[in-house]
Amino acid sequence: MAVVSISKQLLNKVLLAYVLLTMTVMAVQVLFSYMSVKKEISAELTQLKHTIDDSLSQAIWELNDRQIDAIGKGLSDMKLVQAVLVIDEYDTVRYRSGLDTDYAVENYKSFKPNESVEFNEYFGFNGSLDYIVTEGQASNKGYHVGNIIILSNISNIYYAVIVQTMFPIIGALFSIFLISYVIKRLFHNLLTTPLEMLSYGISQINLSNLSQSKLDPPSGQNDELSVLTDSFNLLINKLIEYKDNLELAQSELVDANIRLDKQNLDLEQEVTKKTSTLSQANQELALQKEELVESERELRHSLAQLTQTQNQLVQSEKMASLGSLVAGISHEINTPVGIGVTAVTYLSECVEQLSKEMNGKTLTQTKMQTFISDANNSCELLTSNLNKASQLIQSFKDIAVDQTSEAIRDVNLISYLNEVITSLQPKLKRTEHKVEVYGDEDIVLHCRAGALSQMFTNLILNSIVHAFEGIDQGVMTFTFKTDADTVYISYKDNGNGISEENLAMLFEPFFTTKRGQGGSGLGTHILYNIVTQSFSGKITAQSAPGEGLEYTINFPIKQEI
Repeated sequence: MAVVSISKQLLNKVLLAYVLLTMTVMAVQVLFSYMSVKKEISAELTQLKHTIDDSLSQAIWELNDRQIDAIGKGLSDMKLVQAVLVIDEYDTVRYRSGLDTDYAVENYKSFKPNESVEFNEYFGFNGSLDYIVTEGQASNKGYHVGNIIILSNISNIYYAVIVQTMFPIIGALFSIFLISYVIKRLFHNLLTTPLEMLSYGISQINLSNLSQSKLDPPSGQNDELSVLTDSFNLLINKLIEYKDNLELAQSELVDANIRLDKQNLDLEQEVTKKTSTLSQANQELALQKEELVESERELRHSLAQLTQTQNQLVQSEKMASLGSLVAGISHEINTPVGIGVTAVTYLSECVEQLSKEMNGKTLTQTKMQTFISDANNSCELLTSNLNKASQLIQSFKDIAVDQTSEAIRDVNLISYLNEVITSLQPKLKRTEHKVEVYGDEDIVLHCRAGALSQMFTNLILNSIVHAFEGIDQGVMTFTFKTDADTVYISYKDNGNGISEENLAMLFEPFFTTKRGQGGSGLGTHILYNIVTQSFSGKITAQSAPGEGLEYTINFPIKQEI
């Protein structure tokens, strides 16, 4: 690849920048001259109009065509004037000359009076002609008699600009040539020649005799080339020092190789000894590995048994909850059924008494009315208590079937919660605690109803057993919200709350604050498993001592089978 001199590159770029700057200045000067000349010509055309204004207006007023033609011809003969158009107030052309007067005749109405006109390569002035009539000694009255359009050509501007800028342009070109020659000579003397001398000196370096390869400064001045020469000489000094150090290092390396050979021999002997020891250690490790494998097998078996035991405990907890529900519902149904039996017995006695009076022909209207009243009261009492018993039995039936089944079905969230609350009435009616429910009553879930029932039951019973100790009127609040595909459940009680330490272990199996008092420690663990595994959702808890406990639950509205 051909080498391009830095000095030539620098010279070319400097000269190119100077030429571009000079051409830019010349272009600006030409543009300024163009605008100045155009302005001067426009001013002269305007002055010409003012000069012939009175005489031309009078000629049009007096209908003196010879005078109009003379004035128009006089204007047309001027060097700056390329076209003249005189039109009277009736839009009649009184005089025209020039190449583009046809365009002016057709479009003069679009030209604003007493303003500049410019089209194609022509520009000029559209002047209004007014004739002043003297009426008496003190008053003059002006009449608009027409318009005059005086046009010049852009070629006149170009000619004037060329005349004005020709000598400056020639001078600028000459200065470019002269400055280029001077800069080139300076670059050659100050940069190119010294660099070539320095390059030649570097190319003649002798690696076997570095001390003779040092350079003298190529110029007598203390410039960058002198600094570069000093740097090269410094590099030579460092190379000499490096060469001496290298020879010393080679000598030390030979000695080190001799010592290394001796150490290798000793190492081979040591490796032989260690190999036998390592073989014995490998045998011991193999034996320990077999023992570890056996221990791992036993641990896996123990873990499987623990998992099975935990599942059995969870199932037992669910069955215990269902058993408690059965006992409570049985006791609750006993009252309306007993009242119903009493009402039926009384009604049967009334019917038997009525039958006797009818057979003995002692039945009166008063006794008949009394019988009807007693019968109606008994029927109302029977209907009320049998409906109550039916409602309890239906709620128990739904909850019990759901808790023993894993079927997925559509469940109205709030209606199902009310059924769970009804089934828990035997627990709730012994206290003054209450359950409040807020949210959209049309939320329908496609999920395992038994898991949902167990979740609601565990939340309420956990609050009754743990949260309201020492509190007579506890409040448990359910709040439901949904978005496109997720249901959000917030459950909060105003109970005693739990400490931060216990909150961290809340969902762990067998953790309870009622150890030895009937608490199994599986209630919240079952709740956590239902939300995360059965519903593929999330559950978090927040609490502080004395501030109650709040659960935040969310899971998909539609559950997969």
